[in-house]
Amino acid sequence: MKLPRNAIVTVSACGIFAEPTFKSEMVNQALLNEEVLISDKKDSWYKIKLRHDEYSGWMHEMYLENYDDNSTNLDKDYVSQIKNPIVFQACKMLGKPYLWGGRSFQGYDCSGLVQTSMNLCGINFPRDAREQAVSNLLYEVDFKNAREGDLIFFEKDKVVNHVAILINLIFKQSKFLLEVIHASGSVKISSIRFDVKDLPYGTVDNNLEKKKIKLHKIMRLIEDV
Repeated sequence: MKLPRNAIVTVSACGIFAEPTFKSEMVNQALLNEEVLISDKKDSWYKIKLRHDEYSGWMHEMYLENYDDNSTNLDKDYVSQIKNPIVFQACKMLGKPYLWGGRSFQGYDCSGLVQTSMNLCGINFPRDAREQAVSNLLYEVDFKNAREGDLIFFEKDKVVNHVAILINLIFKQSKFLLEVIHASGSVKISSIRFDVKDLPYGTVDNNLEKKKIKLHKIMRLIEDV
């Protein structure tokens, strides 16, 4: 496995640990936009060294992104043209840090971002992704008919574990490209590629490594709620 050589921190502050587990001693912290050098990986943890002072330890992958990442970035003009109000509200949070259980300017988790965006549009929406996926405010839509503002739910071991908001869907040569906004490391735009023959599995393009994910279902808000 080829490791990324360096990465940047995407949250306001995160722990550097003595061992690759949150149960070990936190030996230091890394701050937003600091660069780290990567030398090893174990499960979801990277052995890193801070570039500016060479302090080393283990850091969880959710706090890092590839330094040379070419993920989609929406400028202010693009955001101002977004028609879907839920997507528009979510895009206002771009760059905010990921925070487990968060739903404020201090940080968001994936379902917190969705709930907050809904609330800002006057929609009382469930808090957790698993509850959102079965909400009677939504109905399921076919992959090919997905559109801006739809909610994309993902699963692991048959349990919903992530949710994102669709910005754009492109179909070309038996491949789907989804551009979504979600909270993962930070509130950001990601590209997810699906090959028709591999559905429901897809690949996230802009992580430190290409990562396989499994689609659970795509849901749309009922128009008259």
